[in-house]
Amino acid sequence: MNSKDKKKLIVFINLMFLLIGLLMSIISAIIPEMIRTFHISYGLASALPSAFFIAIALVCIPAGIAGEYYAPKYILLFSFLFGLVGILVFVLFLTYWTSILSLFIIGSMVAPIQVIAVPLLRKACGPENLAFHTTLNNLMYGAGAFFSPVTYAFLSKERNGNTTGNVGMEILSRLTPKGFEWASSYWLFALLLILLVMTAIFIKFPLRERFRGDEQARKEIYLELFKNKYVFLYFISLVAYGSCEQGIAAWMSEFFHVYHGLDPQTKGASILSFYWLLLTCGCFGGILLLRVFDSRKVLAALAVLSIISLVIALHGGIAASKIAFPLVGAFESVMWPVILSLAINSVSKHHEILSGVLYTASLGGALGPFIVGTIGDSFGLRASLDILFLPFLVVLSVAFWAKPLVANKTI
Repeated sequence: MNSKDKKKLIVFINLMFLLIGLLMSIISAIIPEMIRTFHISYGLASALPSAFFIAIALVCIPAGIAGEYYAPKYILLFSFLFGLVGILVFVLFLTYWTSILSLFIIGSMVAPIQVIAVPLLRKACGPENLAFHTTLNNLMYGAGAFFSPVTYAFLSKERNGNTTGNVGMEILSRLTPKGFEWASSYWLFALLLILLVMTAIFIKFPLRERFRGDEQARKEIYLELFKNKYVFLYFISLVAYGSCEQGIAAWMSEFFHVYHGLDPQTKGASILSFYWLLLTCGCFGGILLLRVFDSRKVLAALAVLSIISLVIALHGGIAASKIAFPLVGAFESVMWPVILSLAINSVSKHHEILSGVLYTASLGGALGPFIVGTIGDSFGLRASLDILFLPFLVVLSVAFWAKPLVANKTI
């Protein structure tokens, strides 16, 4: 691939992470409304994001294996079309159980995108620039996560008002029944998926390094990876991060509704958007820090700041909480890409399979909301959110034991 094709591929990968951010964040925004629409408990509501992240965890390793045998373009095209089916299930059959099925299908689409993207990105930008570009991916993920609640809040407000004369809103009114305005955003995501399919057809991908071993050889690769204690530690650390990020995002709006009396459709969604906005803006700062400091030092500093902010968010007054919760997002911004790049750069080969193993850690995105929701039914949301301090400490520990083969490139 020439440099121009590599740049186009990097842009395309960033667009895919924008889509992932949109799809992940909207779940957090609509949970309060789904609780009231479907008349479900916190525990049942936690099954919604859990279905999404469990699907990611289950599909990541098969996606990594597929990446050894099939061209990435075909894997991505299949994933996009499969995800489109999931979105249509969500908007056409508006029930609790079909929502769980839909989110499971959408999560199954996200898994191959993430797994295939990292090795592609490594080939396009080089291993020494991987920490920088995975952070850029996280920035796009954060941008999508920011716009998702904003879009949800806007559509909910417009649908509750007069849509006469607004062609787009009239179409959405016909597509989604009254009382289910929170589902309108998924029609826009379906359109974006179609655009990504069309773009992928014309993007040039690098030739894959096809795996030529037999089944036994592949088993030996997995055994080699699993015997590496650092692979296991990185996996646990990514699970811990996912628990923190999604545990906070999934229950933030409901926390403000329960403890501060804020409307989840407007004020709650607005604070959630600010959380994702600062996570996005934090990526800009993170990119600059990674150009100057070792990624492990950056990770340690941000983990400590996240813990301090979460203490204030959960136990401070409403004014402090409104600021502190989004600040947690700012400090979380580069944790996943830094841990991921450290892990990828800690082994010298089999990056497709390793990527599949590591993205299985998205299971943390299911565990966080589920644990918080389940404990919250018995002890309240504030007490259950306090549990998240433990996984933040696990993230902090990475800075002290990580030993990558290739360190991030600094000025």
